[in-house]
Amino acid sequence: MALTIETPISEYELERGKPMPSKNHGLIQGNLTGVLFYLYRQQYSILPEVSLEMNGKVYTPDICIYPKMVFDGLNDEIKLTQAPLVAIEILSPTQGTEVFEEKFPAYFAHGVRSCWFVEPMIRAITVFTDTQNRTVFSDGILLDSSTNIEINLQEIFI
Repeated sequence: MALTIETPISEYELERGKPMPSKNHGLIQGNLTGVLFYLYRQQYSILPEVSLEMNGKVYTPDICIYPKMVFDGLNDEIKLTQAPLVAIEILSPTQGTEVFEEKFPAYFAHGVRSCWFVEPMIRAITVFTDTQNRTVFSDGILLDSSTNIEINLQEIFI
């Protein structure tokens, strides 16, 4: 009989429902957030790690892109119910892709226009505009046709 040792789930993983990010995950998340903010801060609000409450479930994409929001220090939201325009998920090294088979349909059903699936190991971003239509970008310029957001992948995977 084989002995199985279970690794305890961290508070981070319990709270967000996803694995602890790695160094590469953090670098890519920082690069994406910075590039998107620099290029689109007048048009969009770029929100990393916000909780979305959708149909009774809570999801925490790595980055959400919303129409421009105004900061109001007296009124905050712990869980947003408004769908972002874009939900970006970065694959962690301990995570399988099957988790996104549940998340992306839920995001689209809630009104998200596109989902970006970032795969650090192969330096690629797949842009889903619904559950059936996707475009893979591995070099050059990523163009999200649902928002007209364009980014140079060389600025992300550095």
